[in-house]
Amino acid sequence: MARSIEGLSKGEKSRRLIIEKAAVLFNQKGYEGCSMQDVVKVVGLEKGTIYGHFESKEQLALEAFDFAWSETRKRRFAKLDTVANAIDKLKLHIRNFIIIPDFPGGCPLLNTAIDVDDGSSPLKREAKKAFRGWRDYLVGILHAGQEAKEVRMSVDPRKVATLIISMLEGASAMQELDRQSNALADAEEHLVFYLESVVRYRK
Repeated sequence: MARSIEGLSKGEKSRRLIIEKAAVLFNQKGYEGCSMQDVVKVVGLEKGTIYGHFESKEQLALEAFDFAWSETRKRRFAKLDTVANAIDKLKLHIRNFIIIPDFPGGCPLLNTAIDVDDGSSPLKREAKKAFRGWRDYLVGILHAGQEAKEVRMSVDPRKVATLIISMLEGASAMQELDRQSNALADAEEHLVFYLESVVRYRK
C-alpha cells in the first residue's frame, strides 16, 4: 500500500508528483502523443530532475499507468466490501463505473489498449495484466457467490465477468463519441436484467 504523502521524503514526494501529473497527461494524450518535454511543462520540473527518478519515458509511462489504474480500481470497487450478496456486489460495481467520475481522460485501460499498437510492448503487457486482474476479481465474486448459492452453478464466472467488462467499456467508448448517447445507462439496464434473470440463483 502506498504511504501517505506526509510520510514521504522530499525525493519521494517529487517522484510521486511526477507520476501523478504524468499519469493524467499520458491518459489524455496517449503515450505516443506526448513527449518528455510535455511532461516537463506539466510537472514543472527540469528534465534532468525527471530523469533522475526515471530511466526513460517508457518507465515513467508504466508507473503512471499503474497509478492511473490503481485510482480507477478504487473508484470502481468502492464500497463493494459493504455488500454481502455476490449479485448485489456486481450491480454496485456497475453503478460505480457509471456514476463515479473516471480518471481524467477516461479509462486508462481502454485508452492504453487503443493507443499502444505493439502487443509486445511493456505498456501493452501492463494493460493486459490490468484487464486480467479486473476480470479475475469479478470471477472471484462469482465463484464465492456460487459457493454461497447466490449465483447459479450453470453459469461460467469467466464468461460473465468478460461480458460485464466488455459491455461497460464498449458503452463508455460509445458515449465518449456521442455525449448525448445513453449507452452507459442502457448497458447498466441490460446487465442488471441479465444478472437478475440469468445469473442470480433462485430456489
